Amino acid sequence: MATRAVQEGQPSAAPTILGERVRTARRELGMSQAQLAGQELTKGFISQLESGLVRPSIRSLQVLANRLGKPLDYFLGDEPLAAGKRVAFHRLAAEAAAEREEWSEVRGQVGLALEQSPEPRERARLLRFLAQADVADKDPETAFERISAALGVIETANEPAEAAQLLYTRGAAYSLMGQLVAATEAFEACRDIIERFEIVEPRLRAKLMVALGTMYRRLNRTTKALSAYESALAIASRSSEIAMAARGYMGIAVSMYDSGELDGAISNYRRALELFRKVSDTEFELSVLQSLAAVHFEQGEIDTARVAAERAMKRAIEVGSSHWAAVAEIVLARVAIAEQRVDDALRLAKHAEEILAGSGDELQRADALRVMGAAYETSGQAANADKSYRTSLETYTAIGDHADRSAAAAEYAKVLRARGEIDAAFDMLELARGSSGRR
Repeated sequence: MATRAVQEGQPSAAPTILGERVRTARRELGMSQAQLAGQELTKGFISQLESGLVRPSIRSLQVLANRLGKPLDYFLGDEPLAAGKRVAFHRLAAEAAAEREEWSEVRGQVGLALEQSPEPRERARLLRFLAQADVADKDPETAFERISAALGVIETANEPAEAAQLLYTRGAAYSLMGQLVAATEAFEACRDIIERFEIVEPRLRAKLMVALGTMYRRLNRTTKALSAYESALAIASRSSEIAMAARGYMGIAVSMYDSGELDGAISNYRRALELFRKVSDTEFELSVLQSLAAVHFEQGEIDTARVAAERAMKRAIEVGSSHWAAVAEIVLARVAIAEQRVDDALRLAKHAEEILAGSGDELQRADALRVMGAAYETSGQAANADKSYRTSLETYTAIGDHADRSAAAAEYAKVLRARGEIDAAFDMLELARGSSGRR
């Protein structure tokens, strides 16, 4: 009897079944099933739970855990395994939110995952998601800190794909700051890892080639830009139902998570994530089409540029993207000026500027204003040309795009010099040189 009393007075060895763990914890506190149920649950539910006849939702189990003074993972089987599954779930949720550019959701899911003390590889991935959110929130300094911390906990030889992703994010942060050379170096380092370790991730390669193409173009390395864009153009398009299907998988994943079915939740989130990736491929496709059109124009290939821009316009209309249609209009406006169709150029550029102002894309809006300036000048409307050029320059300055501001200032200087406004032209050349120096 004495031996039995001592045994009952001590915490029992942790059972392996959920119901047994609830029963053991309840008895250790001397609680009845009715007391444990309280007002939120029922005595019958507790009885069925302890008998293994029902499986509680995560929310119900959290109520019981709080009432019994136990951590939630105590009731989920093997604690390290449960924690690992929860990290995986929240990491996948964060990744899916990043695909949708829902950055507050990214931060929330990463926070929940970090609470589980993830192993280094998972921690690196979670820090990368936070860095991506920082870049989206225009906070590159914090992004750099997170990227450095993530690179510090992994070995490139062991985790080359993750190291490549982190270097890509570092390039995006440098690009945000207008440090084009540093951004290009980071993107090229990412490419080197992909090639050296033969990483087979077509989407990462496509993203990288788009980024490199943009950097090369802004650094006036046109041939390399064209090659990079052409490499990226292999991205497949999507069907119109993918986004809805992805959200359906997300709903299933969340429901399964709430019911404690972590494996099923993770599986469905993975399906959703793959579909979201396909959705965002359309953005890459449109970006590359527009960029190819712009590069062809810069090379003086007017007919080819028109065909590419019209293709981009058609694709943008097919997928319902007024933003990318407006971006295509900018190239078509440039083509119209080259072909002496000034009225068409003004119409296209004005419409593009209006759409882009509404979408908040200040970079492309500045490009549209620059084209408007050229069209106004060609039609002899000097005052309107001045206004458009100067507004374009102010916009480039406001967003810190010194490279494009330099090009626009140099273009405007030629216009002023042709008018005979030598002093004003000199000022623009000085602005162009200053912008180039900071680049």
